Amino acid sequence: MGNGKVLKEVMFAEVGKYCLDISKLVFGGVILAGIMKLYVNLLALIIVGVVVVIVLTVLGLWCIYESNKKES
Repeated sequence: MGNGKVLKEVMFAEVGKYCLDISKLVFGGVILAGIMKLYVNLLALIIVGVVVVIVLTVLGLWCIYESNKKES
């Protein structure tokens, strides 16, 4: 039974890291698209980008928190 708990902790940690990495990539993409002046609505790009970055960051941190949480 202990292996399931360890697998859950490892999976939550890896998903958390993945979400944080994707969050950083989206943030970088928004910055680059703004600098390169691509043919997009800049306000919509920033709003959607910030929302996605916040959601992915919170999800990533929550997954890492869950992987480190000790059950009593």
